[in-house]
Amino acid sequence: MYSKNLIILLSIFFCSYFSSQKINDENFVIYKLKSEKKLHQTKGLKYQTIHGNSKSERLHNNFEKDLVRFGYIKVDNQKKHQVFEKINSLKEGKNNYETACLQTYRDILIYKDQNNKISKIIKICTSCYSNQIITPENNSELLMNFTDYDSLQELLN
Repeated sequence: MYSKNLIILLSIFFCSYFSSQKINDENFVIYKLKSEKKLHQTKGLKYQTIHGNSKSERLHNNFEKDLVRFGYIKVDNQKKHQVFEKINSLKEGKNNYETACLQTYRDILIYKDQNNKISKIIKICTSCYSNQIITPENNSELLMNFTDYDSLQELLN
């Protein structure tokens, strides 16, 4: 009986702890690329952020400062909650298709934990229907179809 009560108590504790760690749209930031210039250096950090696949090491506290330096601005989107809900309704995985154009990640979505540390970055190119998710554990993609991208583009503009 004692072990059963202990298990129930521990379950309640862990559930309440993890639900308090849940990210909400208060910890969700949207950045939009405003100054888009032709980049010639393909190995630079700016090029990798705007056009390339970023690595997990990019999850650091200066990432937002880097975005501003690269031409992004933080937007106070009136539809932020809708963007948050749309993104969270999608599954993560690996898309089966490749894009023919050079991705330009004009929209970057940042999730932060309760301590205001970046926990996830989502880079989105609504022009060529491409995205990238960067977390400390791995890199993946949102499994999105064309209508998902179109509705996101409408919400992000």
